[in-house]
Amino acid sequence: MEALDTSHILDFDPFAGPEIVRIAPITEPQAEIWAAYLLGSDDANRAYNEAVALRLAGPLDRAALQRALDALVAQHEALRATFSADGRHLCILAPEPLPLAYHDLTQQTPAEQRQWLAAHAQMEAEHVFSLTEGPLLRASLAALSATDHCLTLTAHHIVCDGWSIGVMLQDLGQLYSAYAQQKLPFLPVPPAFGDYADDQAAFYQSAEYERVKQFWVEQYQGAVPVLDVPTDFPRPAARTYASRRQDYPLPPPLLGALKKMGQKAGCSFVTTLLAGFEVLLYQLTGQTDLVVGLPAAGQAPLGAARLVGHCVNLLPLRSRPTGELRFVDYLKQRKTALFDAYDHQNLTFGSLLKKLPVARGGGRLPLVPVVFNIDLGLGDAVAFHGLTHQLTSLPRAYENFELFVNASGSEAAMTVEWSYNAALFEPATIDQLMARFEQLLTEVAENPGVKLQDLRAPLAPAYSALNATAQPYPATQTLHQLVTAQARATPTKTAVQCGSTEVSYQQLDGRANRFAHYLLAQGVRPGDVVALVADRSPDLLVALLAIVKCGAAYLPLDPVYPPDRIAYMLADSNARVLIASARLRHDFGAPAQALVLEEILVAMAGYSDQAPAVPVTSDQLAYVLYTSGSTGQPKGVQVTHRNVVNLLCAMQQVPGLEVANKFLAITTISFDIAGLELFLPLVAGATVVLAEAAEARDGHLLLQLLETARITAMQATPATWQMLLDAGWTRPLPLKALCGGEALPAGLARQLVPLCQSLWNLYGPTETTIWSAVKQITDPAAPITIGHPIANTQFYVVDENLRAVKPGTVGELLIGGDGVTNGYLHRPELTRERFIANPFGVSPGALLYRTGDLGRLLPSGELQCLGRLDQQVKLRGYRIELGEIEHALATIDGIKAAVVVAGAPNTPQAHLHAHVLADDNWLPSDLDTRLNSWKKLLNKQLPAYMVPAKFTIQPNFPLTANGKIDRLALASLTDPGLAAPTTSTGQPEAVPMKVGYIGPRTDVEKMVAAIWAPLLGLEKVSVYDDFFELGGHSLIAVQAMAQLAQETGKRLPLAALFEHPTVEKIASMLELDSKFITWDSLVPIKPGGTKTPLYIVHGAGLNVLIFNALAKNLDSEQPVYGLQARGLNGIDEPLGTVEEIAAHYVAAIVGRDAVGPYALAGYSFGGIIAYEMARQLTASGKKIKALVVFDTYAGEEYCAKSNLKKRFFRLKYNVGMLIHNVILLGKNPRGILKHRYTTAKLAFDKYYLRFRNKEANQHELFFQQPLRVEAVIDQAARCYVISPQDITLDLFRVKETFYYMHDAHYMGWKNLALGGINIREIPGEHNLLFAPPHDVEIANTLQNVLDGYN
Repeated sequence: MEALDTSHILDFDPFAGPEIVRIAPITEPQAEIWAAYLLGSDDANRAYNEAVALRLAGPLDRAALQRALDALVAQHEALRATFSADGRHLCILAPEPLPLAYHDLTQQTPAEQRQWLAAHAQMEAEHVFSLTEGPLLRASLAALSATDHCLTLTAHHIVCDGWSIGVMLQDLGQLYSAYAQQKLPFLPVPPAFGDYADDQAAFYQSAEYERVKQFWVEQYQGAVPVLDVPTDFPRPAARTYASRRQDYPLPPPLLGALKKMGQKAGCSFVTTLLAGFEVLLYQLTGQTDLVVGLPAAGQAPLGAARLVGHCVNLLPLRSRPTGELRFVDYLKQRKTALFDAYDHQNLTFGSLLKKLPVARGGGRLPLVPVVFNIDLGLGDAVAFHGLTHQLTSLPRAYENFELFVNASGSEAAMTVEWSYNAALFEPATIDQLMARFEQLLTEVAENPGVKLQDLRAPLAPAYSALNATAQPYPATQTLHQLVTAQARATPTKTAVQCGSTEVSYQQLDGRANRFAHYLLAQGVRPGDVVALVADRSPDLLVALLAIVKCGAAYLPLDPVYPPDRIAYMLADSNARVLIASARLRHDFGAPAQALVLEEILVAMAGYSDQAPAVPVTSDQLAYVLYTSGSTGQPKGVQVTHRNVVNLLCAMQQVPGLEVANKFLAITTISFDIAGLELFLPLVAGATVVLAEAAEARDGHLLLQLLETARITAMQATPATWQMLLDAGWTRPLPLKALCGGEALPAGLARQLVPLCQSLWNLYGPTETTIWSAVKQITDPAAPITIGHPIANTQFYVVDENLRAVKPGTVGELLIGGDGVTNGYLHRPELTRERFIANPFGVSPGALLYRTGDLGRLLPSGELQCLGRLDQQVKLRGYRIELGEIEHALATIDGIKAAVVVAGAPNTPQAHLHAHVLADDNWLPSDLDTRLNSWKKLLNKQLPAYMVPAKFTIQPNFPLTANGKIDRLALASLTDPGLAAPTTSTGQPEAVPMKVGYIGPRTDVEKMVAAIWAPLLGLEKVSVYDDFFELGGHSLIAVQAMAQLAQETGKRLPLAALFEHPTVEKIASMLELDSKFITWDSLVPIKPGGTKTPLYIVHGAGLNVLIFNALAKNLDSEQPVYGLQARGLNGIDEPLGTVEEIAAHYVAAIVGRDAVGPYALAGYSFGGIIAYEMARQLTASGKKIKALVVFDTYAGEEYCAKSNLKKRFFRLKYNVGMLIHNVILLGKNPRGILKHRYTTAKLAFDKYYLRFRNKEANQHELFFQQPLRVEAVIDQAARCYVISPQDITLDLFRVKETFYYMHDAHYMGWKNLALGGINIREIPGEHNLLFAPPHDVEIANTLQNVLDGYN
């Protein structure tokens, strides 16, 4: 629980201010706001500001307006209420005039007036109300001309709700109209809020209230849903309130259609809007159990229409939308549920939360992070005599909810206002949400019977641009028809070449026709599956074409497959015929009729060379190709002629193939990419050059074939291209290189680009017909992408609920278009799972294939593939795409390829482990340097949690049977609990050289490693391991250095760990003579970077190591230096005054940077020293860029000049602390007792060690600082006299404090920093300020402050 800020309590004087005419109990909803006010920050308080602006046109009577405002406040008790210091009572004050701030803007230009009004609205949103002092209503009037004025009213929500604003405006109009006409106003006496509060207090004790509570508790029986709206940014560890608002008018025709549709369903306009919004949340989250907050005005059910005050209750409406429900049916359900909710609306939200098992704390609001509000008719019945008016609801600058959506205006002219937490959402996202909402409302208005699952979500424009791929192609033609057409066009041209054998197009087509006639004679019929296992020769192509000419589908089988696998494919496909080369003939135990290829070639001579008269359509299967399956058995993908023809026509355009080209085919026919290299040349009029099996496997032979056969195009996997490079390929070739099958490593691309005429990266799964996207690689230094979809192909990036994510967001790649195949043979369930209805398309029946690959749509409009979805891991709460890290690693010079796996998953030691193939130039002695360089580069591309903790240099990656990287084998190297990988001979793989572990080599290294390991919770520590990356922090560092001092008798500076964070480097320092060990006051914590360095002064603990976590989370270009006390080595004399300490530190930083400007910071007592440093630097003519103090209390003692006054203020402080503790003991006994116990224990340890055996070295060993240094600095603090200076100070103030301060808000700085104080509330507790998880948030805030001064 957060500590209470009692500054309001201590400053409260019940006898000051206006007369109190009535005391009433506060209502429970008010008590909830009071708690937020007391426990939260100023931002939490500002989140309750309610402001409206009235633009009044006509001759305004200012005196009448003032009288009307005064009368308004006199009429309504809530408008002149404040709250008792304990927050239990409402103090109704005697009526007093309401100040009306007047601003004459008549001399300004219209542009200047608009600017002023915007700034004024922001100022009102930023205003901080004091609930104990009041007033809680403000008014201002801006004169734009003699007949144009703007009246602004701002009230705190604790005394005014939306209903009340409408009442206030009506009353104000009537009062003004009467006074402007010199009449006495006549308004009925409104209900008194005090009476309402009394009635509510009695109601809370009634049986009826228990019945209301029980109704809501029953709504949440079982698991309580957590609404998880996708956000642009991770939710912060602590709640934030800064918000923005964007307004969107809804078209009047749509409003009319919605109202009409709702009426037909028997539902109100409000119910219709709410139901539509809930369906939007269903679309966004995919959740079928939702909670939306709905504010309900308490005035209506009481018949107290003119009651002003906070009478609103937040109703947590639970709904269960499902995809099968029609919208109209869902709407009717919500009508009943809404009636029930309104019947039980007198609920206090806080009391319900106490009854429910709802998690609280952190950055998430419990139960209702999203609210939908209806504020229609706010300006109805408002009139001002002689004036026309325009009402505007002013946006808040701070918001309690993640999303607060408000429908304002009227049913004829409505505006939807989206207020949103700026730490979670970007403005563009809110634009998209509103566009989705409007489209949803439009669809349901036109078709109320639409199922919720069929409602389409609008796509970002980037998807429309990406998928503008429509191109004409012969969609009704078949594969063999295209080849036949080419044979007629170029009959004598060489179609196929294999070794010395050449076959012309006419010969190829004629032989295929004869082969087809033979198969038909053997009983092959259209729709049959014919399997083929054959050696590589021109007859292979003849057989493939013959099969499809029969209307059958070919099933390619690899001769190297195990017989059992081939037998399974034959049985599963129901293959009618198996054609096999004589040497590959085998009894596979399948019912297929076996034919021998060589016998067919002889027998077919007696058949016609004319095409068989078999009708074949483009919707028939061309082939069935088996791919590996997750169940252990392969699955057959059914590919149609249309699929293949679209691919070939698209690839003929891009990357392109011409008649003169010679395409080298090296891939086994069982791999789907073989289809491109066999058939693309044949439909383009080019030549297929078939590589023999031995040539395809040998890099030297393959390179020789490329040169001698004058090959101009080749397709291969990255492994094959690497094989060519390893074989000595160094001379450029006129080659179009197509690379696919696996990710193209950046290092490989860098080598290939200068050797090829062009390099193309191809992407596509078998299920969408070989290739679906293509990208020419021209700049290998740029990120490798998969480019754009091929013709008639569409890509979408979706989240786990299959909703398109915004560009730039990582999600699963879905592919649609004419390449999407017919699914899996005889596997309907799996087909339905992977081939889904296209929710983004307009063609009925169109499907999308779920690739299981992760990717994103880049700002460039290109697609980036980031690896497999099943390579996604969750580490310390972060969802991490391993492919994204691998992609970043592959862009680094010196890394040929990388695979990242999760080490020790689901344990506290979970980490990321990168396995790297380095270039050939690395040496073991370079490891440390290389590792640091790699991590620095990764930190520029990735968040810190995605940078691997460990690296391993591998000689090669283990491969699976199909030639892909074996990630499980690598994981077994990472996790000792898994079996070690073995080679095909059963012997263990060669042990890789690990950066992650190199054992200690000297006695000193062994000693350091032995001390570090247990402190870090590790079995062993490598000599190159980084102390901080292993989880080391300042507390562990103190213990480690103390133990080293005990073992060696030699003390090292704690700060030495910044520059020497490894076992090897600390051991080297220990081997130095003590006189060579430096104890400089200026400590480079993170010296690299281009921004103005930040110099942070130690706190009372004198330890700068605590700033390490802060520095790590700042911008990579932000240098950070720490300043540590003189005398820590026990030799140098400590400095005796704050002025001397500051001068010493100033000399250190000026010695490093004589020009400046300087950014200074100090933690705790260090803030006082930093303030004095700023004074000295300013006096010497230097410029201070920023002065930041972290939770530094400038006590009254510092301002006293005499010792007597200093003693007085110390006594006053001690008495104040005692009273403060008593107050906190009543409010938060557990927190204060825990804190005081911890403080007392630390003090006991400190003094026990100090006086044990009367030896000060006990203190030094434990605290790593000489006793004398601490004593001297303590005395310096007591003697220091602080003086005001003209400087701006950024005060980082913790939310949770257990310490007394005479000025809790400004922490004593109000009258010292005359240039102004910027207060930044930060999470955590004083003594653990820079500890996780708060270090990240504090660093982000600090970086924003520093960057703001640029």
